[in-house]
Amino acid sequence: MKTYVRPLALLALAAAPLFAAAQAFEGVVEFTKTTGPVVTSYKYFVKGDHVRIEEINARGEVQGIMLVDNRDKTVVALSLDRKLYMDVPNMRLPKDVETSVEKSGEMKDLAGYKCEKWVVKGPKEDRVITYWVAADEFNFFVPMLETLNRKEESALFFLDVPGNKGLFPMLAVENKMDGAEVSRLEVTKVTKGAQKPGLFEIPPGFNKFERN
Repeated sequence: MKTYVRPLALLALAAAPLFAAAQAFEGVVEFTKTTGPVVTSYKYFVKGDHVRIEEINARGEVQGIMLVDNRDKTVVALSLDRKLYMDVPNMRLPKDVETSVEKSGEMKDLAGYKCEKWVVKGPKEDRVITYWVAADEFNFFVPMLETLNRKEESALFFLDVPGNKGLFPMLAVENKMDGAEVSRLEVTKVTKGAQKPGLFEIPPGFNKFERN
């Protein structure tokens, strides 16, 4: 007995691996930020348009949480000890930077990913930042940077690079033009996996903090 499969079904079967490969990253990214002698740990929990940012102290305790909604462009800060939440308004005007970008094609293995070296220079800001970027449908990262609208050069320079969509820097080293290191961001672990929706919601029993 012959089995007949309609052309549309064949097309769907053929396309299935492509859709699977293009699925947006969902999981946890753990990294450290080093500025001088100070080292701070962070975790990004990622699910669709939502990112939960946890700041971890030296004792391994969560000391700050931000809930980022990349679709609605909103940020909410949580205070776990006081059981409060606060909307974080962003009135800062986006800052324009002038950069030159060198995508060297040089590769290095970091955090389980093959990463390409990008060198971004901004003489007016007296900064040169070396990124080692990985591609794994990290679609949350650029919208998150835009939503947070941070003033740090490490964020501004990355946003200024053409072709940055879906990429994530597994290592970013910020130097002055004379070579002195200012800071570095380094990913220590990437874990793929489904994240519970409750991670990205204001917990029950939390009250809104109102400014007087």
